[in-house]
Amino acid sequence: MPEHRPPRWADYLLEKFVNPRFLEDIQGNLEEVFLRRVREAGVARARREYAWAAVRHLTPYFTKKSPSPYPTVSNLSPAMMNHYLTYAWRHFAKNRQFTFLNAVGLTTGLICTLLIYLWVADELAFDRFHEKSARLYKVMVHEKGGDKLVTSDGTGGILREMLPKDMPEVEMAVCTTPPAWFQKFSLSAEGRTVSAAGNFVSTDYFKAFSFPLIQGNAQSVLTDKNTVTISEQMAVRLFGSAEKATNQLVEWKWQAFSRKCLVTGVFKDQPHNSSEQSELLIPLSAWDELLPQGSMPNTATGPFRNFLVLKPGADAHLLEAKLADYAKKRFNDPNATLFIQKYADGYLYGQYENGVPSGGRIEYVRLFSAIAVFILLIACINFMNLSTAKASVRVKEVGVKKALGAGRATLVFQFLGESTLMSFITLIIALGVVWLALPYFNTITNKHLALHFSGQFITALAAILLLTGLLAGSYPALYLSRFNPALTLKGKLLHGMGELWVRKGLVVFQFAVSVIFIISVVVVYKQIDYVQAKNPGYEKDNIVYFEMEGRAATQTEAFLARLKTVPGVVNASSIQQKIILPAFLPSAGVRWDGKNGKDEIRFFKMPVNYGLTETLGIQMVAGRSFSKDFGSDTAAVILNETAIRQMGIADPIGKQIMVDGFKANIVGVAQDFHFNSLHEAIKPFIFKLSPQETMLATVKIQAGQVPATLARIQDFYASFNPGYAFDYEFLDRDYQIQYASEQLVAQLARYFAVLAILISCLGLFGLAAFTAERRRKEIGVRKVLGASTGSVVAMLSREFLVLVAVAIAVGCPLAWWLTQRWLDHFAYRATIGAGIFAGAALATIVITLATISFQSVRAALTNPTQSLQSE
Repeated sequence: MPEHRPPRWADYLLEKFVNPRFLEDIQGNLEEVFLRRVREAGVARARREYAWAAVRHLTPYFTKKSPSPYPTVSNLSPAMMNHYLTYAWRHFAKNRQFTFLNAVGLTTGLICTLLIYLWVADELAFDRFHEKSARLYKVMVHEKGGDKLVTSDGTGGILREMLPKDMPEVEMAVCTTPPAWFQKFSLSAEGRTVSAAGNFVSTDYFKAFSFPLIQGNAQSVLTDKNTVTISEQMAVRLFGSAEKATNQLVEWKWQAFSRKCLVTGVFKDQPHNSSEQSELLIPLSAWDELLPQGSMPNTATGPFRNFLVLKPGADAHLLEAKLADYAKKRFNDPNATLFIQKYADGYLYGQYENGVPSGGRIEYVRLFSAIAVFILLIACINFMNLSTAKASVRVKEVGVKKALGAGRATLVFQFLGESTLMSFITLIIALGVVWLALPYFNTITNKHLALHFSGQFITALAAILLLTGLLAGSYPALYLSRFNPALTLKGKLLHGMGELWVRKGLVVFQFAVSVIFIISVVVVYKQIDYVQAKNPGYEKDNIVYFEMEGRAATQTEAFLARLKTVPGVVNASSIQQKIILPAFLPSAGVRWDGKNGKDEIRFFKMPVNYGLTETLGIQMVAGRSFSKDFGSDTAAVILNETAIRQMGIADPIGKQIMVDGFKANIVGVAQDFHFNSLHEAIKPFIFKLSPQETMLATVKIQAGQVPATLARIQDFYASFNPGYAFDYEFLDRDYQIQYASEQLVAQLARYFAVLAILISCLGLFGLAAFTAERRRKEIGVRKVLGASTGSVVAMLSREFLVLVAVAIAVGCPLAWWLTQRWLDHFAYRATIGAGIFAGAALATIVITLATISFQSVRAALTNPTQSLQSE
């Protein structure tokens, strides 16, 4: 027969207004009458009579508070705090199995939380250390590319001079070349030649960006084109120390250019959480001299990056409104729209889709923050469930304490003290594990994280400790502290089904999260496998490329001809930039007969040399590739299929179009290939034959001979180009870099999913053990009456399997919705079938059975004489 309880609101009135001296007697008498009236007159009438009797006791005699003859002790006094901690420690020692399960669960949850916190804090701090960060902006541009807007930071170098004059909000402007263009300079000094990541920057670079100078003055280091500024590490490599580097002569080489300069400044190595990663800074005035013809064209767009420092108090929104039509007014360019983005936001919010912000790495920050919260919740739920499950064991303890005068607040603080002490112990253990795991975690995430006990980190630890203690202990504290002493001393729990449903709901929540983790990890890996298997439209294996410098840059044709004779080289050509991950992908204005509208359409353009499509294995679906047999190919172009479709030309071969105002003949149509990642749809693309504009040698090496062939290429390069360092990159590696974030998510999500499932299973194991112990005598009776071992195991497992089935029913739809939102970021994506969800459900059921089977089987095999011997 189910237990019945009086109206809660009536008990609340008594507890709120009646003198504690009378409260226990009144409640005890009323509850005895209530139970008798339930048997005599029914539940409804008994509750009405209880409520009326409770209201009749709200008289001045019973509600007047009398002063206590005993001194009052605060629940937070040192003596009480010592009592809470002592009792908590004794409780942990007495219940070692449950203490161990709680400790392992909370420790695992805190390890995940701390690792994710360190990663998230590092991501949020990226590029935010600059002194003028609040006023530092990057000039961006939306440019029409086919039928969509393409967003980039490629702007014209002339803006550095124009914007401070035209815009009163601008205090200073800084211009740099794209750092990806100059990842390799050859830098020579004192008989050494090393590779250096360099950049051309304008004079105010160190005024806008907070990169401290060890040697030199920020006002003068970048003013002379015959000087350079190097990093501290580079100074040590070349000269032994930063102090010895000043006023030393160095020679830098890039492509066909070289110059001997004085080192006038040494800056501290740029931190890992900076987008700027240079070892060599050259005044931008040197770039103007190297490329005097059109190096700073009068255009809004271009291969430069422009940064603005606004005046204090300047309105950034007003400046952005002025920039909206600046390109059209000042440069007569209707296809470009300038705008500004806060420099510190570029790393996290750098993704745009058709001119609209669409997130960026902030999506992964939010994702892993949510993962940390859910894992910590799962660990806290373990503590809640195991604590409330043992309520029948602690019921008399609560009754005795209440009978001796302990108030509910005292008991709440006691139980919260237990959870907080457990959280503190597990936090200390978790910090030790995190310290040991950080080197491996840094390898996975490509970070430089460390445990620095700064004020911010200590505050975060305190917040995590308090949050964990409150989350884990709040429900058990409120649940256990409300037992009525008159009934608990008799061993009765006067509670309805609410508490049981709460505990079941928490188990469902745990396993629903685990199901979501399992499905999400499988979907991410399936998408990565799809990316790896999908044909990008070119051969990415055994392709290497390297910058052509010195004689290789000035005698490109002779260099490539001899390069092809190196044993193991299948083919070789040259291209202006990488076919994927280009530093700056220029666009060209295109017109053709039959085009609607007067404005040009912008197509992406890449200058290439003869044989590039053959070297990369790009297939021609119509026409031919560039050939030296046709002298007219100097004015020829090859378009991809997307460009032809957008132009609507039925038979394109031999047709003439206008590219940047020049006539060009279409000699071939290339099969569509992915020059961007699979996040983006393929866009119109033009190959333009222009060997003099190419910078990178692109080499196809025979499979199985890569190391030996690279060694021979290096020897050949050193003989052809003495004094230049030989650094190469693989195309397939760049292909993988495009999906580095997804691979990081997959790897971390896999680890965190395993840990989340482990924590859930620990809690389930504890509940199964407690259930088996609680039903020990019932199991004994059933076995005496003939129940088989299998039926007992099924009885004990059924309740948990039902909860897991509900979790699967809840988790699968949520997982489908979440994974679809993630896959929406890919223009090309894998098909997600029902098999993934069925597999996840089966895996969850198997994990559940494996977790509870040990306790169920052990209980079923127990000799009934042992379980019934006390009767």
